[in-house]
Amino acid sequence: MILRFPQQSDNPVTIARSLRKHLESPFLSIQVDGDLLPIPWESIKYLQISPAPTALPEPTIIGAELVD
Repeated sequence: MILRFPQQSDNPVTIARSLRKHLESPFLSIQVDGDLLPIPWESIKYLQISPAPTALPEPTIIGAELVD
């Protein structure tokens, strides 16, 4: 499943707090086309956020490159 959505805030601190809250929750909750879509973290293989927020959760390995 691929979802696109607008940036939720321009404030890097707000983005970091929101990301931390999502990571601490048992579900990733997303509003999609007027519906609430709670996705259990156990069902998610990986999550790509692009562009990456300027404030990253700790610990985060930085500077990696995807190799095909």
